[in-house]
Amino acid sequence: MEKAQILEAKDLGMAVKKGLKAPYARVLSRLMLAALLTVSVILFAASIVKYDELQREKAALEKERDALQTEVEELRYLLDCPVDFDYIVRVAREKLNLHLPDEIV
Repeated sequence: MEKAQILEAKDLGMAVKKGLKAPYARVLSRLMLAALLTVSVILFAASIVKYDELQREKAALEKERDALQTEVEELRYLLDCPVDFDYIVRVAREKLNLHLPDEIV
């Protein structure tokens, strides 16, 4: 029995010296490859979820930006329009809820 163990040890030592992998190394390498693949899939899925979240946030921000641009245009129009009778009437109606004497409310 000792001779068989010595032969196995010599064979294993010779295999290591020749660069051949031990049988457990093949299983270990497959397990490591499977773990690497699993981690890669999980990270890829997480990045897709984050990308979708960022796209929704981008769409909401673009909608808000468009609304603010419309408001800025309206305010610029109010700044640029001259102070005349029509302007005074519009401000009196919008801000003070006033009407001309001949108007029916």
